[in-house]
Amino acid sequence: MAPGSYVYTVTGIAPCANATATVAVTENTAPDAGLDGSLSVCSNGAVVALSTGLGGTPVAGGSWSPAAPGGNYDPATMAPGPYVYTVTGTAPCANATATVTVTENAAPDAGLDGPLSVCSNGSSVALSTGLGGTPDAGGSWSPAAPGGNYDPATMAPGSYVYTVTGTAPCSNVTATVTVTENAAQNAGVDGAITVCGNGAAVDLFAQLGGSPDAGGTWSGGLVGGIYDPALNGPGAFTYTLAAVAPCLGDVATVTVTENAPTDAGTDGNLTICTSSAAVALINSLGGSPQAGGTWSPAAPGGNYDPATMAPGPYTYTVTGVAPCTNASATVTVNETGNPNAGTDGAITVCGNGAAVDLFAQLGGSPDAGGTWSGGLVGGIYDPAVNGPGAFTYTLAAVAPCLGDVATVTVTENAPTDAGTDGNLTICTSSAAVALINSLGGSPQAGGTWSPAAPGGNYDPATMAPGPYTYTVTGVAPCTNASATVTVNETGNPNAGTDGAITVCGNGAAVDLFAQLGDPLMRVVLGVAD
Repeated sequence: MAPGSYVYTVTGIAPCANATATVAVTENTAPDAGLDGSLSVCSNGAVVALSTGLGGTPVAGGSWSPAAPGGNYDPATMAPGPYVYTVTGTAPCANATATVTVTENAAPDAGLDGPLSVCSNGSSVALSTGLGGTPDAGGSWSPAAPGGNYDPATMAPGSYVYTVTGTAPCSNVTATVTVTENAAQNAGVDGAITVCGNGAAVDLFAQLGGSPDAGGTWSGGLVGGIYDPALNGPGAFTYTLAAVAPCLGDVATVTVTENAPTDAGTDGNLTICTSSAAVALINSLGGSPQAGGTWSPAAPGGNYDPATMAPGPYTYTVTGVAPCTNASATVTVNETGNPNAGTDGAITVCGNGAAVDLFAQLGGSPDAGGTWSGGLVGGIYDPAVNGPGAFTYTLAAVAPCLGDVATVTVTENAPTDAGTDGNLTICTSSAAVALINSLGGSPQAGGTWSPAAPGGNYDPATMAPGPYTYTVTGVAPCTNASATVTVNETGNPNAGTDGAITVCGNGAAVDLFAQLGDPLMRVVLGVAD
């Protein structure tokens, strides 16, 4: 039958009606906890859901006893055995249960990865000695290792994997032993080397015979086996390779001999006068050059003679004793002549003229770079600052040559002065006047006027007004000087002649200017007689 409403009816006796009542039927689903089952896990396995061990179709939402957080079994924290799954029924249904029996298999242990160092000429050794932890016995090795041993005579170093088979559901486990073979130490064969006292540093390792192994240490304080003649002294230096268990150490020796270096001194310079006697070139080298070397170009007796030899570089070479190389140093010879200040000169300048360079007034071919007397700066003579006289040009001696001097005599001519421009206003009836008196400043006498002014005078009776220029001729190198007088002429005033007029006491005002006598003026003014 199906759940739902079931109606109960009792038939009434008329006139009574039928009577009814309803029963509502509800069906609750019976709970399903599934079927009992089993679950095998590994002791080091991952967390697993207990429900995977149930059969049937268990519904979710039930509870586990003993408690299983999240419905999971964790081998790390829980014990194997029966775990009951209960699904609570809704009344009137009863609870449903099912049991999962958990079995834990012990995880296999292959130990921990580890290294194993052996000597290339050593005896066999058990590979298991290279494993860490507590590996189970009975595993297998790959590559194959007879008896679980490593034999340096027949096997190659590298990784050897140890495998222990697990019981399902535990998987197989592995651990690796990395075998390193240390070669028997070889410090090589004793050696020897001869070096130069000023030579480059050398690596003594390269002087060992045979096939020495790197990585050893040297006696005598050598760093990295480097012998530096500038820091170390000759002698025997021992190379030691320390024992690397189970191999033994080894030693070899390099004997160093040092030859004294050659010394040609250091480069130098020689400045010599073309007139000097021969000098020894070696004296111009720096440092402590050894005697007995040779010069190139040839220098007879090791001397430089300016009379027969050309200036330039002269190289001094001292032959070295192997392995020391030849040593060379150079003297650069410069020849200088006696300085030439030129020949004496002279110049005449104007007192108001421009500054002049006295060097240009020297005769001959003077050398530059000298100094001047009289406080001249750069040999410049300025009439506005300096006074005339003799000025000496001096070239200092450059040993072993002598110095030289020359003189320029300066004469100053006074500049011409025509005064400054002026003006002259003169009456047309005036007598002649001297034009020079209308110039400003202090004009010199003896100049000329243009237009011509006889005697230097302006006569209004015979000359026309306008500009009159006064020029004074300069004495070379002074130039001519000019100034101008501008002449203006004006006539005598005319007040007319005396006049008279009679007026009435109550008459109109009259202009008395009209009463002055002068026919010409009256005509000009329009006054009737």
